[in-house]
Amino acid sequence: MKKMLITIALILAIALVFGEEWEERSNVLAEPSISYDLNRPIETINITQPELAPEMELSSGRQAMSIPFAYPFGNFVVGINLPVQRITATAGEKVKSAIGIGDAAISGSYRSYLINGIGSWTCNYEADLSVKLPTGDKEKTVKINSVDYGTPMGTGSLDFTAAGNVLLGTDNREIFADVKYRLNGKDKDKARNGNMLSIKARYGFLDFEPKFDGYLGLQAVITGDGKSGSTDIESSMFLLDLVPELHYLTGLGMFKIGFSMPMYTDAKIKFTREYTVRFGFSKKY
Repeated sequence: MKKMLITIALILAIALVFGEEWEERSNVLAEPSISYDLNRPIETINITQPELAPEMELSSGRQAMSIPFAYPFGNFVVGINLPVQRITATAGEKVKSAIGIGDAAISGSYRSYLINGIGSWTCNYEADLSVKLPTGDKEKTVKINSVDYGTPMGTGSLDFTAAGNVLLGTDNREIFADVKYRLNGKDKDKARNGNMLSIKARYGFLDFEPKFDGYLGLQAVITGDGKSGSTDIESSMFLLDLVPELHYLTGLGMFKIGFSMPMYTDAKIKFTREYTVRFGFSKKY
């Protein structure tokens, strides 16, 4: 546990350094719920023991640290995640950031497997239900030149996500597919973001080199229009990202680094999407 706490502290320190030195700034999507895993606490399909897997996400306007924890009870797994993040606002050449907790998430999963697999592949599958709690301050702002700029830490709503995934594996290959649908609730102003569908597929080259595993994934996110009271908000969009990832086995566990690269965007609202770096540690391997 001491080593893991030291690891978490190092990841947070690196993130703050990256955030201070990153020069490129742009208007990022203000809705922080469009993220790599749609607030899912942890990828639990491989969990066999209690798991703490800190992960850092870095872009020019946002640095976030997730500290997910999962605990297995046979075929059932419960998980929780409380992110800490820094959101940056810009006004001309002036930059100011706010730090705070984001929206927490709690999940419950049931997983099983096909006894005979599929051909030469093993087959594990899982169903997951998670709840996102409005613990992040949606109204948080920073002041630049006496003007308040929004740096929301959360969406202000209670959201529910249903997910299903399948993991196929051989001795040196892995295929992972994940489908999620999130039903968004209303915030205190009766505004509701459009519901989200996420589809992710990943192909893994296990034992790519001694101690190295390589992964290549695609993720699509589809959102619907939202509402503000009785008024429709035309905010639907389609996003497609390429997600390469590399894992390296260390004495503490598996270190991973990945990139989320925007490939295609079709949206009714205008926003800027960014390349995002993610890295973290996991012992579930």
